[in-house]
Amino acid sequence: MRESDVGRKVAHLLDDRLDHIKQGTLNRLESARRASLENYHVVEAMVDAGQGASARTGSDLHSGTRKLLSAIALVFALASVVYWQALQQGDENEEIDIMLLVDDLPIDAYLDDEFDAWLDPH
Repeated sequence: MRESDVGRKVAHLLDDRLDHIKQGTLNRLESARRASLENYHVVEAMVDAGQGASARTGSDLHSGTRKLLSAIALVFALASVVYWQALQQGDENEEIDIMLLVDDLPIDAYLDDEFDAWLDPH
């Protein structure tokens, strides 16, 4: 049996049973239908009135939060790079100082113009 056939049979059964429903039940169904339609129109009007403001506010909030988190992450990354470079520079200076203090060079070596070449580890 096809879906359209099932739909037709259900509609036919509902129409046949409609004649056998009591008047009190019909009245309650009608009042429930009216109340439902009135509530639907009220909610629809509220959604139409607030759609621009609430929809825009929600997406702006998410967008602003994303931008703020991205900016914080960028600042953190830059600060980490600067800190790491400062540590590396400090380590290089310490190595040079240690090499100068440990090594037994004559005083003339320190006065030589090519002393910087000697400090280069390569």
